[in-house]
Amino acid sequence: MSEAPLHIAAPGDLETLVWRMATLREQFLASGEVDLSPMRAVIRDSWQRCRTLAVNAEVQLAHFATASDRQLAELRERHTTLLRAASAILARLRVTLGDAGYVIALSDAEGTLLEVDGDPHCRRRLARKGLLPGSNWSEAVAGTNAIGVALATGRVVQLVGAEHYCSGWQDVTCTAAPVIHPDDGKLIGVLDITGDYRLAHPFLTGVLAAAAAEVQRRYRLEWARQPARPRTFPGWTPPIASETPAQMAAARPDRATRLAAAMRAISNAFDPLYTPAVITEQMGCLLDATGVALVEGASIDRPQAYFWTVPGEAGEQAMVLLQAAVRDPIALAWRSRPEPFVHMPHLLPKLAGFPLPDIGGVILVTRPAQAWPVTEQQCGATLAAHGAAMLRYARLYTDLQAYAAQTEVMNSLVFFLSTLLDPVQQLDAVVQRILALTRLDTGFIALKEDQRITVAGPPLSAIDQAQMAALIETVFATGQPVWLCRRHAAPEPLPWPLADFCDLVALPLVVNATSTGVLVIGSRTHRHISGEDLSLLLTIAQQLGLALSNARLRQMASENEALRQANQLKSAFLTSVSHDLRSPLTAIRASVEDLLDRQHAVSVTENRALLCNIARETARLSRFVDQLLDLSRIEAGALPIDREWVELAVLVKDVVTSFGQHDPVCRIEIFISPTLPLLYIDPILLAQVLWNLIENAHKYGPLAGPVTVEAFCTSTHLVISVSDRGPGIPPAERQRIFDRFYRFVSPLSSS
Repeated sequence: MSEAPLHIAAPGDLETLVWRMATLREQFLASGEVDLSPMRAVIRDSWQRCRTLAVNAEVQLAHFATASDRQLAELRERHTTLLRAASAILARLRVTLGDAGYVIALSDAEGTLLEVDGDPHCRRRLARKGLLPGSNWSEAVAGTNAIGVALATGRVVQLVGAEHYCSGWQDVTCTAAPVIHPDDGKLIGVLDITGDYRLAHPFLTGVLAAAAAEVQRRYRLEWARQPARPRTFPGWTPPIASETPAQMAAARPDRATRLAAAMRAISNAFDPLYTPAVITEQMGCLLDATGVALVEGASIDRPQAYFWTVPGEAGEQAMVLLQAAVRDPIALAWRSRPEPFVHMPHLLPKLAGFPLPDIGGVILVTRPAQAWPVTEQQCGATLAAHGAAMLRYARLYTDLQAYAAQTEVMNSLVFFLSTLLDPVQQLDAVVQRILALTRLDTGFIALKEDQRITVAGPPLSAIDQAQMAALIETVFATGQPVWLCRRHAAPEPLPWPLADFCDLVALPLVVNATSTGVLVIGSRTHRHISGEDLSLLLTIAQQLGLALSNARLRQMASENEALRQANQLKSAFLTSVSHDLRSPLTAIRASVEDLLDRQHAVSVTENRALLCNIARETARLSRFVDQLLDLSRIEAGALPIDREWVELAVLVKDVVTSFGQHDPVCRIEIFISPTLPLLYIDPILLAQVLWNLIENAHKYGPLAGPVTVEAFCTSTHLVISVSDRGPGIPPAERQRIFDRFYRFVSPLSSS
């Protein structure tokens, strides 16, 4: 195996892999000298570490690091920030994995589980092995497991079956991703998914890596939102309330220390919606300002501004001044100034500006002091430049996260579609999965083929069905998506009402040249569809159309193959029928020619024999023609059935007698129950079926063997059985004997 994420193609591969890894592990435990080169390096190194740590390989249960509920509560309290950051990610993973049989676990940096969630049945099964909150899953305690290996290596790892060092884990797959502290790069925990073999897929490693990165981002936000705590160390005494303002000002850190603290605080804010507020607050504290405004946007009429002011009357006055400044052309023009600090006492005496390079913004500051020493100018400009860089990084990081989330959604959808045998027949499940992945409310799929529209999924009942049909027809006709948004609605009324939906999107699905479809999806007031969401929905529509098109192609290929096989069978049948028709015609012709050639020299006995042969072969030919006509009527659904009350024993004996006259060589044995009831059937059709069965049994059975005809009653059925002493029909062919034109040639049959 290579060090690439493990890829399992089929259950048979898993069984082979588990057996092979179990053999290698036992050899390694016995001698320690087994060749580990075929193994992945991460497994090999973990096995060696566990052997060095003298881990008991027979252990199946992890040890508990907490002895009581109180200790577990204290453990969770110490990791409140991590648990808060991971809560939304755990919920998203539950939606992504669906009902795949799994358990999601979150551990701390020591390998102790903080949270366990997932499928209840799987949780109960794994709880017997100790997969519970408070149990420790480090390598030193539990051997080679995904959490322990992720802690030891600091990277995403996926283990399957016997890759675990300890026994008892041959039936599960474990995937774990480390969670890194956003500041110092240290491990703060591990995110793990444990479940059955269906989770042994390489895409899961990417999903979990993206989830761990999202936990790190949320951890940074949670950490930044926590109230500042005084740092205490031996010998430090906190200031007392009786100190004078001058003494307190003298005790404050110098400007450079405050600048470093402000830059650290801004660096911890990695959310583009939260970062501007942090920048304004830190700038105000750094420069002792009464108010700060961060202004962005290319438009002078409607700039985007974020405000921070001190509490009290001074802050209210600063807010009035700043709100007027964000509409002042002079202050807004500072956004494009090349110098890092702008102050115009003759125009705006109470304001100073720090342009934000590369993002087209400016930080406006107002404070009681009118003078701006060079040190304060430099500190403010440095913080502004750092804030501009962090705003760019935050937006870039958010874009990357959005791209990763969209990729995760597409991977999940593609994987789900790949598990469906026929997506066209399971559109309800497809709609539900799309709604779960996009976190929207309601949707359905409409497919149009041969001017006929079929709808799958829950319809939008809140909207008039006629108007919804008009919306669908518009998308069919134009091939373009339609996006109805209450927030961006035009002044004139929309052609289709939104009802209680905030957004409504109708996306075309290109299935094939003769059929198209529409994906209609909507959200209510609690969820607005953004431009990024619309881009994702367009990609989903393209992928769904491709999946439906592939399903149709597979169906057409299957139908074409069935037609090809039917055509082959039909050709073979016609060849056989031609042979069967030629035989009686040849006999009739030979008899007629003999009569014509020797019409005066033929004795009465020979004449009667030739005429009987002609009559017999003519009847045989008539039966063949009737069978072909009946076959045509059956295919057309027009075969007439003329029922009457029939005594089955008499009908069977008549058919056997007629066949004996037709073929005196055939020996037929009859076993008929004396208690057979009268039957309301078509006697001609049933006689024809019996004749065909007897003829086949005689033709394909051994020449010396008799044909047995039985008729008897069971508790629920009346059974007519025709059997011979031949080899019978092979089991592999029995499912095809009722296919049209199918004919099995027995090795004992004649040409």
